[in-house]
Amino acid sequence: MPPPNPVLRRQVIQVYKDLLNLGKDYPQGFSYFQRRLHKAFSSQTNLEDEQEIKKGIERAEFVKKGRDDSQSALVMFPLTTVHLEIEAL
Repeated sequence: MPPPNPVLRRQVIQVYKDLLNLGKDYPQGFSYFQRRLHKAFSSQTNLEDEQEIKKGIERAEFVKKGRDDSQSALVMFPLTTVHLEIEAL
């Protein structure tokens, strides 16, 4: 197994931190959000193909921007207009 691409690793960590920061206003509490986000990212740790990792980063960026997608189950923050697609990460 080759060492992970440091650029992709940095991007994954940054998008995780960004999403985690958005979770501070989550109605069910930050700890609930944090556990769900961690579980979503942890489920993708087996990805080794750079293209698949890039797709995951793009998906997380999509979620971060809060766009609506008919194929995803979005969780809407009533306190803000941010949408997070936690399950699909």
